[in-house]
Amino acid sequence: MEGFKITILAVAGVLAVSSANASDNNRAIQQCLDSVGYDRTAPVEQRFDGVDITAAAKCYHDYKTKQEVAALENMREFLAANPRYRYPGQSMNRCWGKEREMPFTSATISATPYGFTAGVSYKDTMPAGCYENGPWDNREGSHDYDG
Repeated sequence: MEGFKITILAVAGVLAVSSANASDNNRAIQQCLDSVGYDRTAPVEQRFDGVDITAAAKCYHDYKTKQEVAALENMREFLAANPRYRYPGQSMNRCWGKEREMPFTSATISATPYGFTAGVSYKDTMPAGCYENGPWDNREGSHDYDG
């Protein structure tokens, strides 16, 4: 139990020192600790006296769950607008989900007394390839370029 207190004190000390450059995650931990009675002004050995660590952990878990739900919703929205990212190796395939142009105009096959004869009429030219019709992220308002 003593080792656990030392670990918590070390984490709390790091959080207290780094509060000027705190990330949202660190600020959430600090807010949860403050809400359950953590005293930053007390001597280090007494900061956790009377503090309900379980309540602080529940508070942080609720915060983290909300963050993960928001990230998952963002990913679902992105995949709905960009379905090629659902399949391995297709994120850079510019032709994914678009009509492919065949390289020939017609094909014939006919029976002869000696077997079959087949023929194909190829086009003189083919387009250079599929053209990208939007940004990589096809969601509304997610254009990261000027153009």
